[in-house]
Amino acid sequence: MDGSDFHTSARAYLYKAVYNASLDFLKHEKVKKQYENETIKNGIETTHSNSSEEKELHKRLEHAIDELPQQCGRIFKMSRFDGLKYREIAAELNISEKTVENQMGKALKILREALQDYLLLLFILFNF
Repeated sequence: MDGSDFHTSARAYLYKAVYNASLDFLKHEKVKKQYENETIKNGIETTHSNSSEEKELHKRLEHAIDELPQQCGRIFKMSRFDGLKYREIAAELNISEKTVENQMGKALKILREALQDYLLLLFILFNF
């Protein structure tokens, strides 16, 4: 085998490798698109079939958040709705990060207990 055969073989090998990788990529993109479409379709069906449950859940969630102790509720809202980190909340409220952490734990425990009948629906809604 002389040098030109090696270059031809290497070129053919690389061409075939790129060709196959491209086909694999396109197939994978097609599968991802089909999955997205199915997920969206199922999400829409779930939303329509659970719209009354979803409204009830939102109402109960808002009520449960409003029923949290004042500081606990404020910290929960700053974390979950405003997207602040514990460090940022602590600085803004002039309290320790540990206090923020404890208050968030307390808030989540209270909300879990208040919404225990809706935990599965919450899980489904927040994962779509």
